[in-house]
Amino acid sequence: MASHKTVTTHRASKKTITATRTAVTLATATVGSIALVPGLAHADPTANLNDVQHKVKDLHEQAEAASEAYDKAAGDLATLQHKVDQIQARITAEQAQLGNAQSALGSLAAAQYRSGGVDSSLQLMLASAPDSFLQQATAMSELSNRSADSMKSAQEIKRQLDQDKTEASADLAQLQKTRDVMAQNMADVNAKEKQAQDLLNTLTKAQRQQYDTQQKQQSQQNTSVKQVAPTGLPPAPNARAQIAVNYALAQLGKPYVYGAAGPRSFDCSGLTMAAWAAAGVSMSHGSSDQAYEFPSVSEADIQPGDLTIFYGSMHHVGIYVGHGMIAHAPYSGTVVQLAPLHSMPLVRIVRP
Repeated sequence: MASHKTVTTHRASKKTITATRTAVTLATATVGSIALVPGLAHADPTANLNDVQHKVKDLHEQAEAASEAYDKAAGDLATLQHKVDQIQARITAEQAQLGNAQSALGSLAAAQYRSGGVDSSLQLMLASAPDSFLQQATAMSELSNRSADSMKSAQEIKRQLDQDKTEASADLAQLQKTRDVMAQNMADVNAKEKQAQDLLNTLTKAQRQQYDTQQKQQSQQNTSVKQVAPTGLPPAPNARAQIAVNYALAQLGKPYVYGAAGPRSFDCSGLTMAAWAAAGVSMSHGSSDQAYEFPSVSEADIQPGDLTIFYGSMHHVGIYVGHGMIAHAPYSGTVVQLAPLHSMPLVRIVRP
């Protein structure tokens, strides 16, 4: 059995990320509640409802991929911000050290000036008391050595300070780029959700009622362990994995919300992160990060509690619960539910 690995990540400011996600959630909710757009032509009554369903599902999945990219960027931003904070703290300390070193050099220079800068051999010739001069020369040599050491120390501090300033400048630029990526991810989420809603708005009233009924029936079926696995689910291989599986199953029926990690709503990586957090194991909030934070296992060795990564871009993740089933949060408009392991392209399995 693989050892448990705790991956510590520094999260971004809760206020910043929560505010952004709240704005996105509100925007999505608004899109979901708008009336028919004036001037938007309705589909022919014979329009293929299945075609609309397929397109809407595809748009929701694209939005979910953008949301997972946002989660990853948010984690990158938090890590980078932590690094910048550390560098800036070093810069502050180094500036103080450099100031002290420069003051010390000034004091040594003044002491040497007061003692006279005359060549030592000439001072010996002119000295009225040679023995006294030799004692003074020894002291001056020590003073000179101290001056050289202080100069070397100041130069090293200055070198490190310049290096840290250069690194901080590059990291600050990367911070802005990451913020831009996050903004674009959220714009993509909203755009895809609006396209999906516009498609639904082209349905006739009867078609929309049929669509809503089908979605409700599917949700009810996929959130019932008894219907999906009448004989029950197998036990997990260890206590921690069982805690994670039990947590995920307890969330069945809760809504998908972009960037959410419980307790009332989840996105896909938020569900797996929260499930394993309940078992004492930390991981990033992002499916593509989770895919490489733990050892991979083959499908032949899959066990309840393993994380299942889907699609080539690794933008979706679920948690294996046994009997060929996973628990996952699919996309906007759905709820946490059960699904067959191969209902999506499976690309990787990892074991926390």
